[in-house]
Amino acid sequence: MADPRKVRIIVITRLLEDKAYFAWFLADPDAALAEYPELDPRDGRLIKREVTDRASLENLARRFKVTIRSAPSESLISPSRGGKEEMEAVGPETDEEPPQRIVSTGFSEDNAPGQPLGSDTPLLPNQPYYFWLEVGEPIAGSIELTPTALPDDLPPKARLQLVLYDFKTGIEQIRPDAIGEIEIQADGTVKVVKPVAIPDKLDDPTLVERRLFFPLRTSPQNGRYQLRCNIYYQQNLLQSRLITFYVQEWPRRMPNALISELDYVLSKTFDGRTLSGMGQTRLSVMLNDNGNGTHGFRFFGENQFKNDAELGEGELTNLIEMARGALRKAAWGDEKPYQDGKTYRYNNPDADRLRADLITFALRGYRFYDALINRLAGDADKAWELADLMLKPGQVQIASKQSARLVIPAAMMYDYPLDDGRPSSQYTLCDTFQKALQNGDPLAEIDCFQGNCPTYDQDTVICPSGFWGFRHSLGLPVSLDEAPDAPAEIPIEGDVTLAVSVSTDPNLTLRPVHEQRLQAMGFEWEYADSRDGSLEMLKQLEPELVYFYCHGGLQNDMPYLSLGQPGSARFTRASLRNKRIRWRRVRPLVFINGCHTTQLTPERALDLVTAFVATAHAAGVVGTEISIFEPIAVTFAEECFRRFLIEKETLGDAIRGARLKMLQEGNPLGLVYIPYALSGLHLA
Repeated sequence: MADPRKVRIIVITRLLEDKAYFAWFLADPDAALAEYPELDPRDGRLIKREVTDRASLENLARRFKVTIRSAPSESLISPSRGGKEEMEAVGPETDEEPPQRIVSTGFSEDNAPGQPLGSDTPLLPNQPYYFWLEVGEPIAGSIELTPTALPDDLPPKARLQLVLYDFKTGIEQIRPDAIGEIEIQADGTVKVVKPVAIPDKLDDPTLVERRLFFPLRTSPQNGRYQLRCNIYYQQNLLQSRLITFYVQEWPRRMPNALISELDYVLSKTFDGRTLSGMGQTRLSVMLNDNGNGTHGFRFFGENQFKNDAELGEGELTNLIEMARGALRKAAWGDEKPYQDGKTYRYNNPDADRLRADLITFALRGYRFYDALINRLAGDADKAWELADLMLKPGQVQIASKQSARLVIPAAMMYDYPLDDGRPSSQYTLCDTFQKALQNGDPLAEIDCFQGNCPTYDQDTVICPSGFWGFRHSLGLPVSLDEAPDAPAEIPIEGDVTLAVSVSTDPNLTLRPVHEQRLQAMGFEWEYADSRDGSLEMLKQLEPELVYFYCHGGLQNDMPYLSLGQPGSARFTRASLRNKRIRWRRVRPLVFINGCHTTQLTPERALDLVTAFVATAHAAGVVGTEISIFEPIAVTFAEECFRRFLIEKETLGDAIRGARLKMLQEGNPLGLVYIPYALSGLHLA
């Protein structure tokens, strides 16, 4: 039987050097890979998942040390059936493989820390153990359900942080605040540079140079318990594992008594350039459905701030609804979901209305923040530690697992001190902010939005810089098993292209002027004013930005976009699959400006978001918390596009800048936009 590694090298080499074969692969990857029946199925899945264009192919080639010898020719390698002759003739001249970076995890007993317990061995109650993690060659005794590697092309000297979170039951962490660190060495191996604990009874003392040990004590009660182990780079969450273990007083061997499942992967193929492009994150939050009626928040930030919180789904839903209710009231005057006939309230500047809405926003946002911070911090010192950490503007990632059913209105979080028990009439707005508003000073440049608000400690004074959406660059990427990596950049090969799809409803009176202003920005412009026209355009093009200016709604619990004339065929998530829309060379940002949508909450709209990312391979999606009106859509999109497409700002910065632009004009409703993407996503 052929060496699987050589077969993998043969396939990647042929994709690199045979233009016709590469084109065949892009059109029908299963048929193209069928040429190599001896290809390991795991390698086949990896190649199909990761190779979407020439750049991603070259990245994969570098990972496996396949020499990139030339640009594709018409046919440098004859069609293959995986025969022995070709396997001996093609590939690098050396069998040297890069060091493996398989993540292995498991448990070991306190008196034998170097000996992994088998995955069929339950833990004893009220006993000391170690949870361990090692990156390198696969470890016998690892409890990983699917052994997975760290990215092969991490930058040399890159430091990754390893953080263990418990679920408040089942385990007592002996050192709950301890954070381990590993470092990528020049030769590609991984070394422990900051241990959590050094066990006393190691047979091999050098083991602590490559294996992290977290000391634990099990619950005195029998039961099934869980831990979460997260891996971070520059506060960006890369991988998250859910560890499930059984505790039994009279243990008997059982399948999967100890098991670790990788259930969140931000990216499977980060290289050095991608990691650098992600930027430094001030705070990383992971949100996941715990499966027991609660949602967990795992926080990790600068200065190695680490903690977690848990809220019941009902409680969390109420807090989310409070925040969205404030946005709705500001937009159309009441807190109920949008219905036809609602009237937009921000057609003209009004200082009193702005003050009243910012007060309501702050009270709701502070209560949301307070509910989290109390659970998260556990004591006042840590609560202020987080507040101090978040005071300066920075990048915030709020990552959601595919199973998470709720979308957090992160932009509405308000974290400045606030006495929330007073009548609204007793609150005032920050003088520094108001003067900047009156003078037309750029808000991002004043002290307040640089983390130095003069009224910060005055708990009856409200400053818009207290909202995360006005102070920070937010990203809310969603982890999808079936989707490719979340990219940090969108490559440009020539002029930037927009693919614009619109509703021609005559009630959208601002559309013609909006289109003219977008065209005046100088982008390449493709346009569709019907559902079928839009699908055909998206099938043919690979634009940098896909823009929907339309209506939306929900029918039979299915979200849709309404393009062309009212009553026309609907654009649904299945439309993308039906027309085989899949962007390969350029993965665009999708921006949905759904005006006057009904019943389409962010949770319902996630179906469309996941379809654009998983089926069509979009780089990310921008949506909204609530239904919006045309003036919001026009102002926000034009400013966001100018910053993202012309100024080449990151998506998080472009959205923050557009929010501040609207606020400068006396409108706080830029907070309604949600970026389901990396905050650091940018054109390159």
